[in-house]
Amino acid sequence: MKARADIIGGGIAGLAAARALALHGWDVDVRERSAALPTAGTALGLWPEALAALTEIAAAAAVLETATRVAGGGNTGLRTPDGRTLLASNGGDGLLMIPRPALLAALADGVDITFGAVGQNPGGAAAVVVGADGTHSQTRLDMFGESYGARSLGAVAWRGTVAGVVGRYGETWAPGAMFGITPAGPDRTNWYACIGADGEFAPPHLQHLKDLFGSWRSGPAEVLELVREEGILHHELFEAPRLPAYVNGNTALIGDAAHSMGPFLGRGACEAIVDGATLGRCLAAAGSVPEGLAAYDRARRARTRRTVAFSRQMGQFAMMRRGFAVRNMALGAVGGVLRIGGALRPGSRGGN
Repeated sequence: MKARADIIGGGIAGLAAARALALHGWDVDVRERSAALPTAGTALGLWPEALAALTEIAAAAAVLETATRVAGGGNTGLRTPDGRTLLASNGGDGLLMIPRPALLAALADGVDITFGAVGQNPGGAAAVVVGADGTHSQTRLDMFGESYGARSLGAVAWRGTVAGVVGRYGETWAPGAMFGITPAGPDRTNWYACIGADGEFAPPHLQHLKDLFGSWRSGPAEVLELVREEGILHHELFEAPRLPAYVNGNTALIGDAAHSMGPFLGRGACEAIVDGATLGRCLAAAGSVPEGLAAYDRARRARTRRTVAFSRQMGQFAMMRRGFAVRNMALGAVGGVLRIGGALRPGSRGGN
């Protein structure tokens, strides 16, 4: 089946869907609120499922040109603020790191985007409307009502990428707080921090971060010496509500609009890419739009909702305020070298 699709949002999910549909012969109109693609941003993690989806939509080669494969070793693990290693990692298990601007540029290659545009193309009726307008999606509200707005996770995050490499990677867990460090290339480092708190904090942020994490002997102090105030991104964390469906009529939600999640699994960008590829495949294989959208909903909704819940639970587990001593003892008792994707996940926004 071939027709026209209006895609609201030119982020990772929207561009992945645009590429997928175009490859299957659809006419695609992408409308993005921003004036241009971003030129700055932190590194994102791409797991094997995302790389397979990128291959399906003919973007893997461009991504691999700029991505860095994470390698584990003795300097990577899960630690306590006093520097004690709870779990060591034997590698990234296929994890790639890529700067957000590079990923968006690869996805946007060959895609026509109308920048500075809001909402659906008023020029004509599309067979399918794709809501890829992020965590605070207006499309989602239009589909299901105001009660389906994004919900605060009661946490705030800081993140950034710095020039230089450090001696330790992984995550540090403490009561009500966490700090993570990953490679972002041969000479750059990605970092992210999170605390349990409501609302955002006013800048300047660097001194606040040093006050919170500067005494930790597990790596944050080293990274924070490389951080500059202008390179810090800060925001409150939100989660999309559980939806009765990802489709309604001829409209489908993808990416953060459908399943925005906390950054605690580093899966937001991955799931957005898989959404786009799946939507294109389902519509191409279907005999009608309702059939194709129903197939997309079956393929993606249950799985991504489990990921949203698991991400929330992982954040609560990492920053638990009670029982953390028992948790640490249990993790430490595992001993040896254990493969832990969590110690290598990037601090992406839940996507995207």
